[in-house]
Amino acid sequence: MATLKQLKTFIAVAEYKKMNEAAKHLYISQPTVSQMISDLENEYQTRLFDRLPKELKITPSGLLLLESAREIVASHEHLEQSMKNANARRLLRIGATLTIGNTLMGTLVETLLAQHPDIDVKVYVDNTKIIEHRMLHNELDIALVEGIIVHQEIITEPVIKDHLCIICGNKHPFTTRSSIKIEDLRHQNFILREKGSGTRAIFENIMLIHHIPFTTTWECSSRNAIVDAVRHNLGLGVLSQRCIAEYVENGEVFVCPVQNVSMKRYFYLCHNQCRPTTSQMQDFADLARSMDL
Repeated sequence: MATLKQLKTFIAVAEYKKMNEAAKHLYISQPTVSQMISDLENEYQTRLFDRLPKELKITPSGLLLLESAREIVASHEHLEQSMKNANARRLLRIGATLTIGNTLMGTLVETLLAQHPDIDVKVYVDNTKIIEHRMLHNELDIALVEGIIVHQEIITEPVIKDHLCIICGNKHPFTTRSSIKIEDLRHQNFILREKGSGTRAIFENIMLIHHIPFTTTWECSSRNAIVDAVRHNLGLGVLSQRCIAEYVENGEVFVCPVQNVSMKRYFYLCHNQCRPTTSQMQDFADLARSMDL
C-alpha cells in the first residue's frame, strides 16, 4: 500500500517532470525521490513514467494513479484542517486575481464576514497562472479569477460580468474619435499586464483572432503603473473598466471603444474538484453568485 509521503512525491514528479526538481520542491534528496518512484512501480507492477533524455513522461498507468493520489492527499489535508479547526473558527483561504483583488475582494470579504463572523478569511492575490498553481497544490480553498483555467481538476463557474477597455492618454490621436476599428490597433505600442495575467491573455487572443500585430513596450502587474504610463502617452493600455473608472472620470485617460469587437468577459469562481467542499467555501460561493457587482 502506497504511503502518503510516496503519493506526495509521485505528484511532485508528475508535475515537475524531473526527479531533481521534485526533490528540490520537497526538500529531500534525488536518490530518495528515485527510490520512492521505484517502490511505487514495484508495488503496482507497472511503469509510472517513461524516462526520456530531458524529462519524464507520465504513462497511462501513471495518470490513473495521479488522479487518485491527488484525491487522497486532498482528503488527508482536509481531515487535518478539519480536526485542527474542530472547535475553532472556520478557515477559508481565498485566491483572487489582480483585477479582482484591486476592485472587488474588499467588498466581498467585508460582506462575507458581516454575514458569517465565524469564518477566518485569508486572501492571496496574484495572476491567474499563480492562483491556478496554488489551487492545484491545495494552498487555496476557492478563488475568483479573470483568466482561463487550463487544468481539468479545477471546476470554474462564471459569476460576475466584466468588460475590458483599451485606454489612451490625452495626446493620443484616438482621443478625437468616438470609436476605433480593430485595424487601427495595428503596430500600436501597448502597456500590458504581465504574462500569466487573464487580462493580457484575453487581449492577446482578440488580437490573434483578428491578425493584428502589436508591440508590447511595457509589462507589469500594477494597474497604477499601467495607467501612469498611458497618462504620459507612452502607449495604449488594456484594463478592466473597474480599474480605470476613476481615471476616466477625472479625464486622466480616455476609453477607445473598438467597433464590432466584444471585450466582455466573466470573472470565474473556481475550486479544486479533488478537494471536499466545506461550509465556508459554500458560503463564499453563494455570496459571489448573489452580489450585483
